Amino acid sequence: MTAGRSWEGRARRRGRHSLRVMDHPLPTRRRRLRSLTRLDVSAVSIARREVVWLWSLVSIAAVTLVAVGWPVTASGYGTHPAAAMAFTLVNCAAAILAMRWPWAGLSASIAGSAALTVVTAGAAPEWPWPWPVTVLLAHCLTVFVLALRHSWYWASSLWLAGAMLTVLAPAALSDGGHPAAFANGVVLVSLSGGFALFGVLVRLWSLSVLRMEQAERLSATETGRRRELEERNRIARELHDVVAHSMSVITVQASTARYRQPGLDEAVQREFEEIAASSRRALGEMRGLLGILRGHDTAPTAPLPTLSDVTGLIESTRASGVAITYREAHPGDAAGDVGDGAGTESADEGDAVPEVVGLTAFRVVQEALSNALRHAPGSAITVTVTDDGHVLRVAVSNTPPDRDDEPTPGARLGLAGIRERVTALGGTVSAGPTLDGGFQLTAILPVEDPDPIPA
Repeated sequence: MTAGRSWEGRARRRGRHSLRVMDHPLPTRRRRLRSLTRLDVSAVSIARREVVWLWSLVSIAAVTLVAVGWPVTASGYGTHPAAAMAFTLVNCAAAILAMRWPWAGLSASIAGSAALTVVTAGAAPEWPWPWPVTVLLAHCLTVFVLALRHSWYWASSLWLAGAMLTVLAPAALSDGGHPAAFANGVVLVSLSGGFALFGVLVRLWSLSVLRMEQAERLSATETGRRRELEERNRIARELHDVVAHSMSVITVQASTARYRQPGLDEAVQREFEEIAASSRRALGEMRGLLGILRGHDTAPTAPLPTLSDVTGLIESTRASGVAITYREAHPGDAAGDVGDGAGTESADEGDAVPEVVGLTAFRVVQEALSNALRHAPGSAITVTVTDDGHVLRVAVSNTPPDRDDEPTPGARLGLAGIRERVTALGGTVSAGPTLDGGFQLTAILPVEDPDPIPA
């Protein structure tokens, strides 16, 4: 029994150790190197992988040419070992420098080739000159790198410099002691020209592959967005089907209550009529929203609510038995309580507010009333709309709920949507609890020259 427990303990410790190892990722540099060298095309850009492999191949080729060229230049051409090593390093390092700095690679290649041509001028006739084999290969490698990594004129400049050195070196340094100098120069010019042409072609191919990769990524992004929009449309249709059924049932039940339940008094009948009207209005707004989401030309063209419609919104909400105090003030007027059933006195003033600002103010009040009814049942609500000619201030506050009913569930997106609307107009929104345990939502909207944001 003890052995079993000790075995289980070791297994748990081993499992925890393995989890700790898994929690610590590999170092960033190692992960980046692995992602750049593996053959997974979707992991990293094709162009970046080509650059990494090119750096590796050029470095290996340069080191190989140094390892071969130094002893060959020192022993075969009778050059001092120190000079042979220094000039060979400069000539072979030109290809590596050309990977990033074309001017440095061009300068190093010309300087190294010219120096090696001078120090190997006294070699035996059977040795190739003015371009020893290792010098010729290093020159061709630099031309190829310049043609592959940079504009064509860098490679053509180095090719032209090699051709000029081929012509000038025998005339200046040799008195006919190297009869094969012309053939050696022809090999250099033709071979370096072939490398330059090949590098240009590979560069064009790489650019075309990169553009194709970018086009594929852009196409994939657009496809993802299109699928997201299609999914949103599908969700909108399903939401309409689900909610429209329930709202239609509520409308029918509220409209036929007086016939199904005879003997109802007038107050109860008016209550059912208000419920039916509210459900029909909500159903119409949902259908209009669905039409906009689906992009149909048959979307409803009814006028959008403005600031003057806030009074009607409050009156319809009061019909549910909520105590709402509505205050509004406009330039030149003192703020006053509209009172129960009033509120049409300032409709003309509300029309002076730009439509987009009035629509946003209406949505703010609508969302705040919905939240108060949902989360603070039985509380007293105060709505204050103040317009000083520069900004429109909308404040909706409610007292603590007078009963401990469970709040009606919501989507928790209303305040976020209001914040987006107000911020789009350059306004600010603040929402939070009050000192007496209630809640207040305040929105400040600029009235002068708002941006024309669609609803």
